[in-house]
Amino acid sequence: MTQLLRNPKQAQQEHYDIIIVGGGIYGVMLLLEASMRDQKVLLLEKQDFGGETSYNSLRIIHGGLRYLQTMDIARFYESVAARRWFLQTFPEFVKPMSCLMPLYNKGAKRPPILKVALTLNDALSAFRNNGVATDRRIPNGKILGADETAEHFPGVITKNLSGSALWHDAHAPDTQRIIIETLHWAIGLGARAFNYVAVSDLITSKHSVAGVQAIDEETGEKLEFQCKKVINVTGPSCRKISRQWDRDIPELFKSSVAWNVLFDCPAPSRHALALTPDRKNAHTYFLHPWKGRLLAGTGHAPANAQNAACPDKTSIDQFIDDLGMVLTDVELSRENIERIYAGNLSVTEEGGTELTKRAVIHDHGGNGGPRNLYSVSGIKFTTSHKEAKRAIDSILGTSNTGSLKRPELSSLPDLVCMGYDWMPDENDSSWKDELTRIIESESVLHLDDLIYRRTSIGDNRMRTQKLAAEISGLFAWNESRRLSEIASIERLI
Repeated sequence: MTQLLRNPKQAQQEHYDIIIVGGGIYGVMLLLEASMRDQKVLLLEKQDFGGETSYNSLRIIHGGLRYLQTMDIARFYESVAARRWFLQTFPEFVKPMSCLMPLYNKGAKRPPILKVALTLNDALSAFRNNGVATDRRIPNGKILGADETAEHFPGVITKNLSGSALWHDAHAPDTQRIIIETLHWAIGLGARAFNYVAVSDLITSKHSVAGVQAIDEETGEKLEFQCKKVINVTGPSCRKISRQWDRDIPELFKSSVAWNVLFDCPAPSRHALALTPDRKNAHTYFLHPWKGRLLAGTGHAPANAQNAACPDKTSIDQFIDDLGMVLTDVELSRENIERIYAGNLSVTEEGGTELTKRAVIHDHGGNGGPRNLYSVSGIKFTTSHKEAKRAIDSILGTSNTGSLKRPELSSLPDLVCMGYDWMPDENDSSWKDELTRIIESESVLHLDDLIYRRTSIGDNRMRTQKLAAEISGLFAWNESRRLSEIASIERLI
């Protein structure tokens, strides 16, 4: 298996076809697609890989059912195809998931109407399982009666209940591993990728890209990399960087705040639940039975004055109140919040909450800016590979119709995708050996890199508290550094 080795100083000696700035899901998918075209590619991420918006998702790989509501058939097909790609390519990490929506004969949410919608969804997505392993295929949907609905969701509000819609989608409980495995794949094709290297400036020659200047955040050393093309794919920062290197491109990213909340309680059903509070202008919440726990989302609000990626107290209180209206047998409060996964999403208008529908690929050189500079602003995890392929097709002027198969894992380490309640056996230290191998082979520089973004240890707050000090002893740190790293974990908890 390839290793994510970190040697940015040595990497300065090479000349690259493309440098990708940003190491979220879109950045690593761009790295993969460019590497498949025999390009010499370097990815630079100022923090850790997948540490921001990509990490804070609801862990859903969406098909296109919701786009049938607006008859956006093109986007429906795109989403179904994108979901199929993830199920084909990452079967270890992406699985089918059943979804249940109780129906109360209100508006379009009536059994006869939803039956037509589910039938149409299944018919239009008839290709959804082509090439997908048997145990990863998406079944047809159906309508359930009121009694059967109560069996599947014991806490359902039964007043005026007319039944429910049951359909199937996909989920990725450990999205961080998809990012890491994609990096392994790209590096196996000749790419390079470094975390904690912050690009500080663009180097140009005769108004064309010549490279980037950067700083190694671990050593403070100034670095310089030469290349032919640069792609800015820094998520919520892409517009800011565009202003620094060229000019403001408003369509790149207009910010809003979005969040998902993990509660310290069991999921109310083995199905994901689509529930709408009985109040005016309420939106539908999606309750993901993530590793048997209640992960609820997605809350959404206009960006605040500081453009922070965290919801305010009022927004969280409203979120909890809404969930209390649809989960009458579950006591939710701020005290049983396990973790808030929050980030910025792009919207169509400043101060709004209507999400952008399409990824943006901006050619700065084609619009009067530095030649061979590009900015890419993505929209959702599900379509990251599709949009990366489209971007690289556009940038290189060629289409990659082939599909290199991802190298199979010889084994899947238990600590990579562990259960929520896992704790190590006191008489078995092999788990430490496994962590040490990950530290040495996956560019783990900090304790939170290992706990949250290479393994699933950080899923459980209590487990993290118990193991942080012991795990810190696996690193070659002095006592001062070790205590500092433990303190950083305690702040995150």
